[in-house]
Amino acid sequence: MLKAMKITLILLLFAAINFLSIVPVSALNIAVYVPEKYTDVEAGERFYFEIEIKYPENPRRKDLRLEYQILKDDEVIAQSQVLKAVETQASFVDFIVIPESAETGLHLINIKVSDYENLSEEVSASLQVIKKPG
Repeated sequence: MLKAMKITLILLLFAAINFLSIVPVSALNIAVYVPEKYTDVEAGERFYFEIEIKYPENPRRKDLRLEYQILKDDEVIAQSQVLKAVETQASFVDFIVIPESAETGLHLINIKVSDYENLSEEVSASLQVIKKPG
């Protein structure tokens, strides 16, 4: 009798833990790709990159806000925001202008994708700002 109660208690505890661990998760996946031609970019020029968004659980078109930031040593030197309507997936090329005043060296592009609720994902890639020839 005591052994049966222990087994029942363990099974109930196991079921409760499994039930509590079920958390609704949105499967939003984003990636950024920098074409080889744009890994080195001059200050004042456009920096092109490709964004891939996969949102397989999305049943209908949804407006997503994309915020682009160019960072140098954790300081934002350029930023831009766009709005894109996405269903289950999207892939597109976009750009941001690197300011004329940007220092040479390693920079990051940080892309944040969010909706008007609680969905939010970020991704980053590096680029090299170089001097203009001449």
